[in-house]
Amino acid sequence: MMLLSANWRDWYHFRHQQECFKSGSAFEDYVSTVLSRFHDDYVNPDPSGTLGDGGCDGLAESGTVFYACYGQRPSRSAERELAAKIGSDFARGFSQWDSFHTWRFVTNAPVGPVSLKVLTGLQQSHGPSSERPLTIRLVKSEDLWNDVVGSLDQSVLDQLFPGAPGTANVELADLLPLLDALDTTGVVVESGGDVLPVPATKMNFNALPDASRLEFNAGRLLAPRIDRWYEESSNPGLYDDHGERFRALYRDARAVTSNSAEILERLYVSVAGANFRMDGKRANAAFAVVSYFFDSCHIFETPPSADAIADTEAADALAH
Repeated sequence: MMLLSANWRDWYHFRHQQECFKSGSAFEDYVSTVLSRFHDDYVNPDPSGTLGDGGCDGLAESGTVFYACYGQRPSRSAERELAAKIGSDFARGFSQWDSFHTWRFVTNAPVGPVSLKVLTGLQQSHGPSSERPLTIRLVKSEDLWNDVVGSLDQSVLDQLFPGAPGTANVELADLLPLLDALDTTGVVVESGGDVLPVPATKMNFNALPDASRLEFNAGRLLAPRIDRWYEESSNPGLYDDHGERFRALYRDARAVTSNSAEILERLYVSVAGANFRMDGKRANAAFAVVSYFFDSCHIFETPPSADAIADTEAADALAH
């Protein structure tokens, strides 16, 4: 599975909220889709002639759980319309379906005092001592997230909301499979590859802070795995393509700030997405990839060689 950013749950929650801002049938369709993933036997009956759907927007758990759903609709009398909807949906369901013992009304509409009085009235009328005791519950948008959507497996959530969370701003999105392939749990130096400390001269020349040096030195332990990933790629030019894009990203960041730590942070985000530090595995993978291209001289400035320094000093001496 592609490595997702650590804030994936927040991202899915935001997408859920977007769906819950919708009106009418758009919200109701979303609820039906969600419930079909939550219950393995959820069925939303199709309207049938004059019978309609019997006030039912879904049955689950062998018909024992009944859902009615109402998406908010712009209206000056929205509160009274919601109250009437609660009452009418329950009455129709109660008269036509005798299998359910739990009735849930799902809505994204504001619930005011009139609607709440209707709901509590139904709860009192069908309490434990009534002829037909029922569990009657109001399910608001956040309840739907807490009790249903948020409990779904990540693979199911990705079907509901396609797209890897936290990667919308990743400039090098085709590096995500590499990040996923780098198992940074208990990183050890692999045999078959020379893993040397990041050259101190280049670190010094670019004034990288101590924290960045530690990140790079840890990241470079994975250099042999990155070498192998590029060697096994079906695209022989992939390494060069990534190198050029890293160089361009570095130039863009360098145009905004001269602070090396800030430049690095922008490069990390370009590779791993926002909030990457919230996930240790993703952060270590980002350190490994960026340090890999740092060491290959695609990013940051390369210090002049000793010969170049000597030639410069000689030229300065002659000039004076």
